[in-house]
Amino acid sequence: MTTDTGRDLSVLMPALLEALGVSGTAVVVVADAGDGQLVRWYANAPAAAILGYTLDELLAMDVILTIAPEQRPLISQLTASFRAGQPMPAALEVSLLHKDGTSLPVEAALGSQRLGTTLVYATIIRISGAYQQQLSLLEADRISLVGALAAGFAHEINNPLTSVLLNLRTMKKQLAAMPEGGVAQAMRCLDDITIGAERIASNVRALQTLATRSATQQVDLAAVVSSALRLAAPTLEPRAQVIRQIALVRPVTGEESRIGQAVLAMMLFSSSGFDSEVTAANRIVVAVEERASDIVVEVSDNGHDLSTDEIKGAFDPFFRSSARGAGVGVGLGVARSVAATLGGEVILAPARTGGAVITMRLPAAS
Repeated sequence: MTTDTGRDLSVLMPALLEALGVSGTAVVVVADAGDGQLVRWYANAPAAAILGYTLDELLAMDVILTIAPEQRPLISQLTASFRAGQPMPAALEVSLLHKDGTSLPVEAALGSQRLGTTLVYATIIRISGAYQQQLSLLEADRISLVGALAAGFAHEINNPLTSVLLNLRTMKKQLAAMPEGGVAQAMRCLDDITIGAERIASNVRALQTLATRSATQQVDLAAVVSSALRLAAPTLEPRAQVIRQIALVRPVTGEESRIGQAVLAMMLFSSSGFDSEVTAANRIVVAVEERASDIVVEVSDNGHDLSTDEIKGAFDPFFRSSARGAGVGVGLGVARSVAATLGGEVILAPARTGGAVITMRLPAAS
């Protein structure tokens, strides 16, 4: 293997790996020859320390034994899909098995290279969640996603809150005077207050679900998509007519918050395909359905046509182009990472009638 300057990478690679180890970066290189076995070609001391082993102990272990037991079938499924040519996310959230037997959530930045019939993965490991103080690319992208919702969400809360405050003031005046029929007027104000307060509470619950890590469980994908639509409505509806085609489907297994983030990223990416001037012809279709053994969320639009660069770059963190992602800064990296972690995939393609189609496929829960 050579660089574009003709220098042999086999000469540079040992020095590069040593420099990464000195810097404290945890690196593991794993080879997959296609026989179902993963072979560790390289690991450094920081990678061993994350798992609680010495370097010699880690190098002597089978790769699969360092994966949390509940995720071993998923890793086998993912490696098979990568061998078959499925796109690989830039980062993947997985759980490793610490030496003390505890499950350790990590974020793995991935790169791959085919050497003959062998697929080689170069992985940089970073502890995620409560274990990691530094901001990862995926977490930064999620913050960007929530930020893209903030203006519309503030508007969505402010409207019912204004109604609540006005009705409270009116009701105070009515109760103070309490003329004939004043009780009925006060009750109408109370009804309006209740409706506004319930609307605020519903939106806050949806945002809390999006922002808070949750346990892996069976998740109603139709309900998650409906909740995401409620949060994204202030951003979507000024740009296009939103058409909902949500069917009752079997549950999927995963974190509700992570799946919600993936769905929101798809919706915001789709909405960014329209100009600021809204026309009645603008449409975003959000569908949930079953296809064979999978549950599928599909977001399609008739906005700007996708360019080749947009299809390739849409899964990069903080993706922006002159059309898609402009003014939003949310790509589909979060969606692909979440789907891959759950054994599914996200595909971006041009729509037949113009615009884009984003399809997320997740396996149905057993």
